[in-house]
Amino acid sequence: MTSSDFVQQPFSSDLGNGYRLRDYQESLVFDIFFEWKKGSRRVMAQLPTGGGKTCVLSAIANYFTQQNLKVLAIAHRKELIEQLSQKLQEITGMPVGCIKAGLPLEPQHSIQVASIQTLVRRKPYPGADLIIIDEAHHAASKSYTDTMAAYPNAHIVGFTATPTRTDGQGFLQLFDVLVKGVTTSHLIEHGYLSKFKVFGAIAINTKGLKASVNEDYNQGELEKRAMAVVGDVVPAWKKHALGKKTIVFAVGVKHSQAIAAAFNNEGITAEHLDGKTPAGKREEALERFRNGQTTVLSNCGLFGEGVDIPSIEAVQICRPTVSKIVHFQQIGRALRPSPGKTHAVIIDHSENWRYHGLPDTHVEWSLEPISIPNNEYATKCSCCGHCFLPFPHELKTPIRLDKDKDGNLTPIYHITCPSCLTTLEYIKGAGAAIEPDEEAGGEKEQLEGLMMEIVLEANPEYIKEIDQAIAKQTKNGYKRGWVFHHLLKEFSGSQFSVGDWRYAAHQLGYDLGWANYAWRDSQVFTSREF
Repeated sequence: MTSSDFVQQPFSSDLGNGYRLRDYQESLVFDIFFEWKKGSRRVMAQLPTGGGKTCVLSAIANYFTQQNLKVLAIAHRKELIEQLSQKLQEITGMPVGCIKAGLPLEPQHSIQVASIQTLVRRKPYPGADLIIIDEAHHAASKSYTDTMAAYPNAHIVGFTATPTRTDGQGFLQLFDVLVKGVTTSHLIEHGYLSKFKVFGAIAINTKGLKASVNEDYNQGELEKRAMAVVGDVVPAWKKHALGKKTIVFAVGVKHSQAIAAAFNNEGITAEHLDGKTPAGKREEALERFRNGQTTVLSNCGLFGEGVDIPSIEAVQICRPTVSKIVHFQQIGRALRPSPGKTHAVIIDHSENWRYHGLPDTHVEWSLEPISIPNNEYATKCSCCGHCFLPFPHELKTPIRLDKDKDGNLTPIYHITCPSCLTTLEYIKGAGAAIEPDEEAGGEKEQLEGLMMEIVLEANPEYIKEIDQAIAKQTKNGYKRGWVFHHLLKEFSGSQFSVGDWRYAAHQLGYDLGWANYAWRDSQVFTSREF
């Protein structure tokens, strides 16, 4: 049998070894197989954090091994590699080889789990009929593209909860099609994820901050601002998450250490971890957290991905970000259900929830790139106008050196527009800095430091007002935006919760994310005079 006709074999959601796919997981597998049958060899699959993507990819791997085909699963971090290896072995009942520095090779096994960093350094690549890429939103880097190119006949599936990038690069060059699973709201409604409460504040000011070459706020500048509000973190936790097992997301190492110290000074057992914490000490700290010896884990750059601890009851967001990926990965850490957990608590000291959405906000994911504002690192395609950040590997070797009138040499690079796929000549040059949207017209300071619960249910009394306003808008043929201003001026709009605005968004045909902005602007409205 070859990998080209494997999909003719029957698939069972009963995997044995105590595992059976849920209905939505089985549907996702069938959708992936359907795309492969159609000839879309490289499939990206989206499933929300906590939806069980490791079970889904293990089920697909199991199916391939049953046809005597070889599987190569790839990840970029130690924790992900370990989780993949364990789950694949549990579900398939087969031994799993690991391609990672410091471990012996076991090429005789049909399933191999590889660190992408190790894989690209060890040639030749192992044989494989199926390539699985975990956290596939990272797959745009050259190490992944080179690996995918080395398997021109293999079926490829990349899994991610967040198929998007903040650098203006999409996935059209990497994958043929995107298959989307169920929504987070569906998983919450059916009890597969926990209900949640969100407490939001406008505390860490990001106004005027530039985005750096790594696509997010400049860390040094952001950390300075975040350090100024460390004193707000413990009081907010005591008020809204007292005693709950909590992960804190900090901007940098010093910021995280300061937060952990603030908790310990108040008699709350807390520890700090970052990427340079030795693996052994990191595991010991995680074990203390799991068994309840440590209540709060503050971290920098560690737990957005690859941490599966269902007993996490709360997350405290002290890191503003322009990245939708970072945002949803962070809040997703607390959404896994566990015995005794009635709801997850999300305490957001930034405006991430407003810019990127609440956990159940629907996002229309796509392989298409999203154009970014121009900045000093970006370029604008002369063909289609798409603005994006070139990949680092595109800027390593210039195609030529041009000499100006003064005899200075300027390197010229070849880059590819991710939108129209045109090859462009690029010179590292000027542009405007990225700044966050400021719909409030500079009045943001009036709400700083205010921590309140983001109410998600609509008030029946306000529902009537919203319905009346929409009826008048429809009757008179006004634009939808009229409803917002009418509710503020003539009704109780300034008292609406996010839940009330979510109801209005639904009735008006807006995305739920609109409600976050409407609520923020309605709060500013109370300070204006008309």
